[in-house]
Amino acid sequence: VTQTSAVQVGNISFINIEGTSATEETIKFACSDTSPCEGLYLENIFLPSYFGGDTRSYCWQAHGSAQGYVYPPACFSNSSDFIRQNVLLESNPAINSV
Repeated sequence: VTQTSAVQVGNISFINIEGTSATEETIKFACSDTSPCEGLYLENIFLPSYFGGDTRSYCWQAHGSAQGYVYPPACFSNSSDFIRQNVLLESNPAINSV
C-alpha cells in the first residue's frame, strides 16, 4: 500500500554505492505528494542488473542532484542546489573505506 501523505525525507546523500540488483527498478524514491523529498544527492552509483538486463530509476516527488557516474541515471523531478553532506564521511572513517 502506497501512502502519499506520510513522512518528509530530505538532505540525504548516497555516495560510492556498487552492487547488483535483482529487480529492474534499482533506485526508487517514492515520496509524499504533500511533503516531497528534497535535497537528495547521488554520487558514484553503479547498480546493474544481476541478470544482465537494464535497470532503471523510479522517482515520485523526488528532488535532488547527482554528480559523477550514476547508473541507472537519476530521475529527479528537478535539480535542486548542489548538496553533499560531508559530516558522516569526515566523522566516520569506516564509511570512507567502503
